[in-house]
Formats: sequence, C-alpha cells, structure tokens
Amino acid sequence: MRTIGVDGHVLTGRFQGTRSTLSALLRAVAPKIGSRRLIVYSDAPDEARAMLGVDGFQYESLNHVGSIKRLLNLFPKLFRRDNVDVGVFQYMAPLTGRHIVFIHDLLPITHPHLFPLKMRIRTRIFFSLAIWRAAMVIAVSEFTKGEIARLYPGCVNRITTVLNGPSFPVETFQQPRRPAGERYILNVGRIEPRKNVPMLVDAFLKADLPDVKLVLVGSHDNGFDYKLPADPRIVWKQGIDNDELINLYRGAELVVYPSEAEGFGIPLLDALLFGIPVISSRLTAMSEIATGNAVLFDPTEAGAGQWLAGRIRGHFTDQPVAVPTAEQRRDLLARFNWDRAADDFLIAVDAATR
Repeated sequence: MRTIGVDGHVLTGRFQGTRSTLSALLRAVAPKIGSRRLIVYSDAPDEARAMLGVDGFQYESLNHVGSIKRLLNLFPKLFRRDNVDVGVFQYMAPLTGRHIVFIHDLLPITHPHLFPLKMRIRTRIFFSLAIWRAAMVIAVSEFTKGEIARLYPGCVNRITTVLNGPSFPVETFQQPRRPAGERYILNVGRIEPRKNVPMLVDAFLKADLPDVKLVLVGSHDNGFDYKLPADPRIVWKQGIDNDELINLYRGAELVVYPSEAEGFGIPLLDALLFGIPVISSRLTAMSEIATGNAVLFDPTEAGAGQWLAGRIRGHFTDQPVAVPTAEQRRDLLARFNWDRAADDFLIAVDAATR
C-alpha cells in the first residue's frame, strides 16, 4: 500500500489560490484513492477535515511551525514516523526524501519586472531546488510545463501536467444566469502588478459608459502602490463568499481579464463556463483557455489600453462580444475538470513511487 503525504498547510488560515486548487483536487481524489493511504498534514487537522469534507484521509498536525523548519526538519521526521512513500508539495519541498512538487508558475523568473526582488530570489533558489530533486514535477498548464522544461531541461522526463479545474462544482455552471438588472463589467483576481487592473480601470473610464459599473473582486497586494479612483461606478469587493461571487458572475454582462502573466487563470475559465462574454489577454497560459472562446488582445502592446477602451464601449453599444456557445463550454469542461485532474495526479503518484 502506497502512502502519500500531502503538505496541507495552505488548507487552513489565510485564504490563497493554492488553497482552492489543492482542496478541489483532494476532494476529487478521495473517491479514487483505492488502496492508497493519504495523509493530510496541516496546522489545524480538524478544520482541514471539515473543510475538505473527506473522512477517508488521515489528518495530522504540523504544530504551527514556520516554513523553513517545516520543510527542513518537521516533514522528514513526520514522513519517517508515518512511513510516507512520497510527499506532495506546492512550489517548495524538503531537501531529503522522495517528493512530488506542484509548480503553478515560474513567473517571478520569467516575468521578473512584475515581482519584488525578495520573491524573485526565493523563487530561483527554493523552486529550483524542489524541481531538481523532485521524483515528479507537476505543472498546472501546458504553458507552465513548457517553461519548466525550458529552464530545467534536465528534468524533462520528470515533468507532467495536471490541469486545473474551475472554482465551483459543475452543476453551478449549468444553472441559468440571473436576469439582467444593473449592468456591470466583472474582473476577479488580486490587485497586483501583473493583473493590469490600472489598465482596465483607465480603459473603463475612457469608454465613458454612464450606466455601466466596473466590479473588481479581490484583495489588494500590500506591495502594490495603486489606489482606485473615487468613481461611484467602480465597485471593489474583498472577502466575499462563494455564493456572492457566483451571483456576481451570473449577473455580469462582460468579464475582462487583462493579466500580463498567469500560470493558469481559473477566473477566466469560470467566466467562460458561466457563459459570459469575455475579453482576455492572450499571453502565457491564458491562450490555452481563451483561444476561440473570447476576444483576445496583448496588454503589453502599444495602444492596448486605448484598444481595450474601444472594445469595452463597443460591447455595450454596437459590437457585442460573443457569448461562449454551449459546445464551447462543454469542450472546456471536458478538458479542465477536477475529476480528470485527480486521475492524472494519481498516475503521477504511482509513477513517482515505482
């Protein structure tokens, strides 16, 4: 019987993107686990069990130690104690033992101008160590897989892809969108340099649509010196629950996703699955999701902001962005879903423990 140890410290405490993806993956893995044993290690085991809603896993405590001590000292001890065959980590992993590492992106290396120096240094050192030592490296998009292979060519035979799925259960996307009321454009994601929120805000203001609002959902990066303009048409929401976010998607007339760089782009996938017209960046991993399903542009090109303003205005006047068809949505869901991700993940686990 293979024993899988999962670093689940992200499952409790502060919300972050890896929490959403890891929890969705583990829920999908649960009914497929078979004779394998899976242990989730977290700072609050009971909270992690309740959040996942899976009783078939074993839950163990990490005792709230810091990341360095956790990786260098605690995990090796816990894995020896629990006879773990392979550990599963996000980005960084211990220097001893057999492990699988998820790499969601290498953007601090490939797009350094978008990240602070400390993060760039940390990525180059710790991500690189994890990748070189990993029994298997898992990328969440074909773009990220290609970047890992390009930067770490000696690891090509140990890289596989486990594509992300959407934020919500499949049935959520099958329910009808709510009747149109107040008209608004939606953008979901952190307010940080790579997300291009200032470009979106400027384009929205230039579009000059007095009866349309711009709704921004996401927290503000503390290191990003940007203040939203005081305009009643611009609405900023933080810390909302899934029900409110789902309602915002269902009521949106347009989603704009102008990010310069993404390792995947789950909000973009969500918007298309809801059947919302989308204007999206074509850069990095976003083209995997949006090509053929959205209006694409390059936000780094000269005049991109002016083009975006015109396209936003056109959507609400005489040139609406096409709604994703039912067939397009089915094709997206067939490729990007957590059931398939769970299968691919377990294949990677078995390969890493042969």
